[in-house]
Amino acid sequence: MTHCVTACTTESTVYEDIAYPQRVHIFPDTYSRVKSGMSYPPHVMFSKVITPEVLAYVKNNPVKGKTAFLFAAGSQGWSGIGGRYDKNPDAELHYETKIPFITLTNIYAGRIASMFGVEDYVCTDASACASSLKILMDMQNLMFHYGFDRVIVLSGEDSVSIPSLEFFGDANACLLLKDEGERKPSAFDSVNYGFHVGQGAALTIFESEHAAMATPIARFLGAYTSAENLTNPLGQRKDGAGYTKAIEGALFVAKLGPDVVKLVKTHGTGTPANNVAEKTALTSILSEFIATSYKQRIGHTLSASGLLETGLLFEDIARGSIPAIPNRTDDDPVFISRSCPAPDGVVLSLAAGMGNVYSAALFEAVK
Repeated sequence: MTHCVTACTTESTVYEDIAYPQRVHIFPDTYSRVKSGMSYPPHVMFSKVITPEVLAYVKNNPVKGKTAFLFAAGSQGWSGIGGRYDKNPDAELHYETKIPFITLTNIYAGRIASMFGVEDYVCTDASACASSLKILMDMQNLMFHYGFDRVIVLSGEDSVSIPSLEFFGDANACLLLKDEGERKPSAFDSVNYGFHVGQGAALTIFESEHAAMATPIARFLGAYTSAENLTNPLGQRKDGAGYTKAIEGALFVAKLGPDVVKLVKTHGTGTPANNVAEKTALTSILSEFIATSYKQRIGHTLSASGLLETGLLFEDIARGSIPAIPNRTDDDPVFISRSCPAPDGVVLSLAAGMGNVYSAALFEAVK
């Protein structure tokens, strides 16, 4: 992994004019310069990570083999956006808004792939909150079995829309305003739990070694995606079967034993169901490790969360310190309640998506 450009929210705004009032992490400029009564959060987010520097790197440093572009968007249509585009070619922002207003994400993926000059393979994924880690299984197959030397992965979507806010509120998944006097967002805690909804995006480049390759951030070791036997596609088994199969699958692909994993980036929604499922799976497989969560700090960014949070984790590893899970009330040295030095060893990143999708990816920091 040579590049991981991230964008995420850290400040929140109260949404009170919906059925389930809640605090939501948003970009300040998300709804600026709106045209035709429509907003375009996807474009705002992605423009933050599709930087001129990354575009220049890809174009100026071609690889010997093939290049693919993978788009992990969480769903096949922009949340809350209709299929419209400006028919006046001279209108302000025409080039910027014409494609994002078309609702199908695969059309947007094609446009971004052309910006990078990718002509070998383009695809999209729609595995909800697991998308950006689930798509690493596709990246793995392309690079290990199909002769690809570079895979560009873009992930993100608009998560701050009325339908998504009401869904999370109705499901009691996120922290609502009425709950904030009693608890704070946290994960794996006996008192505090839950998250605020957020927005984010990540652009990541995976490459086989070549002469002009940038200094790697991390070495990718393996990824695996699984499901579990559960009739409720929005629920999770208490025994963590989905997580267990994903972790064991990733270890098998990487030809590693569980004892080498020393640091875990959890999915960490902090919901009671995920607390039990994820913790049960991790403690049943791994031995000596520490685990942290980012959603309480940046919000639950849905499809981008897996790679976005992995990128943030490697930034913290480079600084030498792993941040504690926010708002812990328990003194916990494993699901850490205090920041601690970054340990040596393999990094495990986890994600879970609605529809019984569980993904795990293994990395090793490059020092």
